[in-house]
Amino acid sequence: MSETKKCAQPACSCTVPKGEDYCSTYCESTKGTTEIMCKCGHPGCKGDVV
Repeated sequence: MSETKKCAQPACSCTVPKGEDYCSTYCESTKGTTEIMCKCGHPGCKGDVV
């Protein structure tokens, strides 16, 4: 069974497959910055404001 975990971008609610840290290039590009809202564009993402 494939394990999933949450995207490493704190404001993102997407899950990523085992071995991955980010759900998209957008989220990966925010590494090291503080985002208040996720804009990855995935339909299931809640884009939580942190």
